[in-house]
Amino acid sequence: MTRIARLLALALALAALATPAAAQDAERRRGFSITITQPANQEPVLGKTKIAATLEIPEAADLDRVEFVVGESVVFVDREAPFECFHDFGKESKSWIVRAIAYHRAGMNVTDAIVTRKLNFGEVTEVNRVILWVSVTDKNEAFVSNLERSQFEVLENGKPQKLVDFYREERPITMAILLDSSGSMHEMLKEVHVAAASFVDTLRDQDTALVIDFDDRVFLIQDLTSDREALRQAVTSTEAIGGTAIFDALHASYRKLGKIEGRKAIILLSDGDDTSSQFAFKRILEQAKSDNTMIYAIGLGSGVGSEGRGVMKDFAEYTGGRAFFVNKASELAGVYAQIADELRNQFYLTYATSVEALDGRWVPIEVKVSNPSLKVRARKGFFAVPRGNGGATQPPPAR
Repeated sequence: MTRIARLLALALALAALATPAAAQDAERRRGFSITITQPANQEPVLGKTKIAATLEIPEAADLDRVEFVVGESVVFVDREAPFECFHDFGKESKSWIVRAIAYHRAGMNVTDAIVTRKLNFGEVTEVNRVILWVSVTDKNEAFVSNLERSQFEVLENGKPQKLVDFYREERPITMAILLDSSGSMHEMLKEVHVAAASFVDTLRDQDTALVIDFDDRVFLIQDLTSDREALRQAVTSTEAIGGTAIFDALHASYRKLGKIEGRKAIILLSDGDDTSSQFAFKRILEQAKSDNTMIYAIGLGSGVGSEGRGVMKDFAEYTGGRAFFVNKASELAGVYAQIADELRNQFYLTYATSVEALDGRWVPIEVKVSNPSLKVRARKGFFAVPRGNGGATQPPPAR
């Protein structure tokens, strides 16, 4: 089998990771699983790069070993936490299959895998613009849209940066609408449908969206389209059954939105904590931090515990979105209206980063405005890696 054929075969296997059919069932694995946390799937890698994984095993003494495999070669063997190593991927960007395999003393093993992204030549050359979409509100949570460039300040690693582009954002937006249809949603589903349909009605003709329905599995029920009637039918067609796989649904969203340029948002609604995902929270949070896609998370009802609230807040705050928590489904229409309003009242800022070493570290960003009574929302930073969509500047809009 050629290398290309092997890559295609593994890519198909990775695509199936979020489905129960591709995973060993929980009883047979007995709580035994491994998850690669670094690098993220589809992240480009160059030079010396950290590979890390988290292991779940009921009895630590039952672990025989963990192997890290790059391509077809075992590059490191570990027998105790933390499970991590550094590997030199070389100076040339390539697509690598990276696997972590955990071996149980009882004879079984579990595996996780990611595929790194090969960079095109144009992505490697002087990709140094950072893009930010910024929302500003006053003390009453009303959006402020009459600010000028001189009223904004961007700090990178605490140091002021010079803005390159600044304007009110009016270009189209691409979004993923994620709807929890787990069994606990049964009594609220009718109101959820009405509220989600009202959100679809706020989309402009140039906007596009897709709809993902998730319980303990993930279903793409409407691919990207600007057809609002098709989107209405999709958001009103869900049925309540099963568990809750929030992280798998987010992963599926990134797979669909990943190569799309421009402003992107994920609108997530769930009434409970994640109970069924194959992907771990830390892995999906790293994916969220790597991608310039805003997440607006809505927690509905008392089923969202303190852990679930913390998860939703992390996704929202790192990406420049927002987390909402409501007690009743009747409140959802107001929340969706606030999200729609925010997406119509954002600023577009870019600056040339002062970071020169593309070594994969996290670079914190803070956006401020001159009026201290105003609240600013923007993504919290980026990973210092060469990239085309998210870290690089995009073509300026037609004015």
